[in-house]
Amino acid sequence: MSLEQTLDEYIQAAFSGIWIESHEHQDAITTIAELCHRQSWQLATWDVAQGLRCGAAVAEAPDPLTAVRSLGAMSTEDGTTLLVLQNFHRFLGSPEIVQAVIAEVLAGKRQRTFVIVLAPI
Repeated sequence: MSLEQTLDEYIQAAFSGIWIESHEHQDAITTIAELCHRQSWQLATWDVAQGLRCGAAVAEAPDPLTAVRSLGAMSTEDGTTLLVLQNFHRFLGSPEIVQAVIAEVLAGKRQRTFVIVLAPI
């Protein structure tokens, strides 16, 4: 099954925390963006170099904790929002970040917001 098909199934099933192992992050993000476009879902991405991006907009979220906490504010009443965090495995040693991710994953089941970690491991 392709990344697009698998991700679509996970989103439809409301798995609000998703880990994708990939060494080709840009290819994965392109696939996710195409799926979001077809499904009319909102997509935001974050990485340590570029910060938080939502569409063409760049938000003030240079640090990983701010990026995760901003997901709830991006939710819409009747829409779906995906936040893709690149190489986020590097930040999971922080208790504050782990707790923020857990909180967003739990809230995502109600808000239809999804945390997606792209990592090479």
